[in-house]
Amino acid sequence: MVVLIFTQVVVRFALPFFGASLSLPWTEEAARYLLVWVIFLGGAIAARHGMLIAVTALIEALPAIPALRLRYLAGSILILTFLTMTWHGWRWADFGADEISPALMISKFWLYLAMPIGCALAALNTAVFLWQWRDAHAAIPHQ
Repeated sequence: MVVLIFTQVVVRFALPFFGASLSLPWTEEAARYLLVWVIFLGGAIAARHGMLIAVTALIEALPAIPALRLRYLAGSILILTFLTMTWHGWRWADFGADEISPALMISKFWLYLAMPIGCALAALNTAVFLWQWRDAHAAIPHQ
């Protein structure tokens, strides 16, 4: 993605300075599509490490057992949200399968597929994170 953006800058600004004229419209579109994929895959990686944005003030203020239960509840809701987004993302990718991108001339299915794949991985990674977090905090006595 960085190489494509750099190439676009060179083509657009540096080459005309030297009197050359070249057009690469596909680089902008490809960089945009790669950015979408990076966002969804990056979100899945962040979910794996428990690094998604969260407000933890209530969990930190509660005693150990209620905090643990609230964390599991929040994680479960997050997993359900990711699974719902996976389902809707797949429907959207299927809907866009007949649409062709203007510069790259590829099916938009490949662009829209970032959402269901990223969200499915995020749901899986959130479940793994909760499982490992549970194992790390197993020493807390249950009431």
